Parts: sequence; C-alpha cells; structure tokens
Amino acid sequence: MRIGLISGHQIGELKKTQIIEIETEYGKVFVTASKLAKHEVFSIGRHGRESNIPPHKINYKANIQALVDCGVKRIIALNTVGSLKNSIKPGDIVVPHDFIDFTKNRSYTFYDDRRFHIDMSNPFCPELRNLIYENAKKIKKTGVHDKGVYLVTEGPRLETISEIRMFSNFSDIVGMTLIPELVLAREKGLCYASLCIVSNMAAGLQSVLKAGDIIKISKEEGDVVSKIIISTIESMGSRIKCSCRDVIKGAEI
Repeated sequence: MRIGLISGHQIGELKKTQIIEIETEYGKVFVTASKLAKHEVFSIGRHGRESNIPPHKINYKANIQALVDCGVKRIIALNTVGSLKNSIKPGDIVVPHDFIDFTKNRSYTFYDDRRFHIDMSNPFCPELRNLIYENAKKIKKTGVHDKGVYLVTEGPRLETISEIRMFSNFSDIVGMTLIPELVLAREKGLCYASLCIVSNMAAGLQSVLKAGDIIKISKEEGDVVSKIIISTIESMGSRIKCSCRDVIKGAEI
C-alpha cells in the first residue's frame, strides 16, 4: 500500500530512497519516497523544504494533490498542538476525532466551480485512528488520548486568554495546520488521521507562551513519535476496510 505522511519535521527511521519533485496544477511539491515493511511511504514537510512557510501560507492543495498523484490511499498527519484542558499535558499524545474550524483566509476545496458538499460527520478515518491509538498506547503507555476535538485557528499569532477560555468549552486541543488539509484529503476519498503531540498549555493555562516550547517538546518526544508512526505503518494490512473512499459519492448537487 502507498501511504502518505505529512509532518512539520523529519520522522526518524524512514530510509530515504529518493526525493521526487512533483508539479501539480496547484504548485510544485517535493516528496520523499521511502519503503517500510511492505509499504511505500511518501513524506511531505508541510512547511516546505526550508521549513519556513507559516501555517496560513501552506499550499495545502498542492500537498494533497501531490500525494494523490503518488497513488497514496492513506495519510498520517503529525500535528503539534496546545492543550485547552488540564487533563491533557505537554508531552501527551492526542488522536483527534473531530474539529472546530476558526481559520479565515484559506483555500478550502478542490471544487470552487461546482456545488460539492463533503460529509464531515466522521471527518477522520476510524480505522486509521484506531491503528494510531493502539500503537501509541503500546509504545508511550501513558498520556495517550484516544479522542479530542481539535480547534483550528488561523495564526500565525497564538490565541488570547479570552479566546481559549471560550473555546475550552467545546475543544480539547488547538493548532493551526489541520484545516484545510483534512478536508482536501477527504474530498479526494483518502483515509486521513492525525497524531497530535501536545507542546504546551494554551494561553491562560500557563504563565507565558513561547515558540521555543513547541520546538523543545517536539525534540524531546521526537523519538517516541517516530516509533509510533513507524509501528503504525508496519501494522497496516494491505486492505482498507473503512468507507472513506465512498464519502465523495453523492457529494455533488
């Protein structure tokens, strides 16, 4: 099976075979092709080759289309998030099951010229979510959450205390990169699930927020996250049993 991996930083233990330059109608994307167990893995750094593209400027359409052009059927996304709940601590892992979108100025769909309404009742692939959670629980053992509502904000600024206070009634974690990545993958009939590493408590839940906290936790938990992703891919079978590919049927009016 061909599996896509989208992350903000390099995943260890994946042996690089080649870097492919893919020209899509939405822009150029560099994809790293690797092999793991019986699967082919196609990895994209969502922030670009230099890792300098902010969340609101990421070319999400090009990234998803590039993976489609590679023949990918499943996507594992690695996202760094803040916690809105005292029960979710820095260093924890959350496998979200739903989201709330408060982004503002992004390109959200492949269907700007058609009336296409994708169902988001179950936005994440349940089969892939379960695989990620089971492998995370096996490797990390503690601090692994099998559900969570991901609040997506526009950025690049971090949220205010009042915003977090309001959203904490409805959300568990907050980040900037899930949308429209997830929606675009769903429009292509791909299985998509996210592995979220919690880097900090959101505004008002810790005294001050520093961008360095994100980097610090990402480095500290990097090996564990890599092992979870590798284990998840290795545990995948060759058949997809979910109905993600069928969600696009009947979406057009």
